[in-house]
Amino acid sequence: MINQTKCIKFVTNDVVMKKRNKTNEEKEEIKNTIEEPAVGYYSTVSTPIFNTFDTHHFINTSRNGISMYQLEKIINKYDLTLKETAIILNISERTLQRYIPTDILSKDVSDRTLHLQRLYERGTDVFGSLNNFKSWMKTPVLIFNNQLPISFLDTIFGFELLEDELGRIEHGIFA
Repeated sequence: MINQTKCIKFVTNDVVMKKRNKTNEEKEEIKNTIEEPAVGYYSTVSTPIFNTFDTHHFINTSRNGISMYQLEKIINKYDLTLKETAIILNISERTLQRYIPTDILSKDVSDRTLHLQRLYERGTDVFGSLNNFKSWMKTPVLIFNNQLPISFLDTIFGFELLEDELGRIEHGIFA
């Protein structure tokens, strides 16, 4: 038996296109297919200093450098000490003190600052408030051998470790 389906013709710019109606089998296959929308990993519960959804923005901002003024906003927002900030950014405290608000920071310092921003925004989402996350960052955690989570931010691998742990917490996996 020949499959007889209706065809609908569309004429656009002198090109004839045929649209074939789907058979019952094709319709059934579509019904059994689950499609999910893309989900963002970071929401904007807190007001972001940088656009967290735009990776290209992060790359360009990192390459061009951020101002000391933006870094000071982050330091104040997350209650970081000068010493903690210097360790996280891998620069000396004295170098940090020398910067004026209009100075543009290096690519590496800007990159780490953006990682820090993204981590704290994700932590705020997972913990429900910035204060809860800041408290967790400065409290010994058993999974980290009773070390402070903030102590791991001196390397990019430390950032990844904390992001992974936030993912586990978010999904209810605590061990």
